[in-house]
Amino acid sequence: MADGLLSGERAQIVYDKKELSRITRSFKGMSDEALDAAKRESSNLAQFAGDRIRQAAVSAPNANVARRIADGVRISKSSKIGELSFGFAGQKFSGGATTQWNPGKEGGNGLLAGAEFGSKNFKQFAPRTPRYGVRGNEGYFIYPTLRQIQPELIAKWETAFDRILKEWAK
Repeated sequence: MADGLLSGERAQIVYDKKELSRITRSFKGMSDEALDAAKRESSNLAQFAGDRIRQAAVSAPNANVARRIADGVRISKSSKIGELSFGFAGQKFSGGATTQWNPGKEGGNGLLAGAEFGSKNFKQFAPRTPRYGVRGNEGYFIYPTLRQIQPELIAKWETAFDRILKEWAK
């Protein structure tokens, strides 16, 4: 163990709530041109993350389902912080299953949770992934990819926004 990390754990870059609040408040003082540039940069970074998740889905257990989920990624073009989403009712499999998270309180027929985290109860999914942190599991292709590319995403985001602030703060 080094620096308080458990064996195999990676250091993560974490903004505290005050820093995030300052970042989002800074958008209010930006011109329309700077906001458009921020939206473009954030959309590009979300697209980068979506592409990496698509690549990871190919080698995930239940690869056919994982690929369908990853191929259906939606990137928000209007977000200033870069948003992507997965799992939609419109993505249907034969038999009526969707790529949604399990909707409703009964568990529903969404396959995203089972494809990403596995299951102890349903044989059609890979085994449940190990625990990650206080709550949750490691995942197979979405969350591990996001954790892996987090330092690169943050570095690219900071570089892009430094450039935007310099360009538009004149």
